[in-house]
Amino acid sequence: MRKVLGIARYTFIEILRNKVWYVLVLFSGILIVSTLLLGSLGGEQKVRMILDLGLAAIETISFLSTVFAAVTLVLEEMESRTLYLILTRPVARSVFIAGRFLGLVGIMTGAFLVKSAALAALLAAVHVPLDLHFGLSLLFSWEKIVVITAAALVFSLFSTSTASALTFTVFFWIMGHFSREILFLAHKASQPALTFFCKTFYYVFPNFETMNIRDIPPEIYNVHWLWAAGGYGLAYTGVCLALTALLFRKKEF
Repeated sequence: MRKVLGIARYTFIEILRNKVWYVLVLFSGILIVSTLLLGSLGGEQKVRMILDLGLAAIETISFLSTVFAAVTLVLEEMESRTLYLILTRPVARSVFIAGRFLGLVGIMTGAFLVKSAALAALLAAVHVPLDLHFGLSLLFSWEKIVVITAAALVFSLFSTSTASALTFTVFFWIMGHFSREILFLAHKASQPALTFFCKTFYYVFPNFETMNIRDIPPEIYNVHWLWAAGGYGLAYTGVCLALTALLFRKKEF
């Protein structure tokens, strides 16, 4: 466990030194503040518009910054050969992956909390009450970023370039928000091959729609549904990490 935490700390510091990270975090702050201006155009729906735009801004920027870091981290180390120095020490490859993942999640969580606090302060300034629905929306948005971070690590080892890994990850992120539509096509398809293809996509892609709490009225979901959505995200993350460790173990350095 000490080795995992050591690699996580090294990952955290390494990402902090990347100037691109600060640019994205600054841009997220600008987006959050701009929700006030955009919200004023919503008329009677001003409060809902400010809340939705703020949550969407936090999630989108967290996705872009964390995925960029996850995809480039291992690939850049392979190109610069610094990865070879780490693996020459008595460090298991699974330990290395776990440490990298924890470091990514750690810095993402820190930035996520800062942006969430900024949004909460902004909402309080315009006298918008913060309720349980707001907290759950942030929590499940955070879980979505954790899931896609694990998937990005898979693609960083599966792909041969940063561009292709980013493309696959963004495609996964987009398709994960259309799970219901994919399942609907599977039920409506008249050809067995198309039905099988759609159902395969449905189970392979992460079902992010179950974690979009902000789009669901509070009176619809219940405790059992929330636990199921949270457990699904954790299980999908675990599968991605196991696959990442398997791919990394087969890599020849």
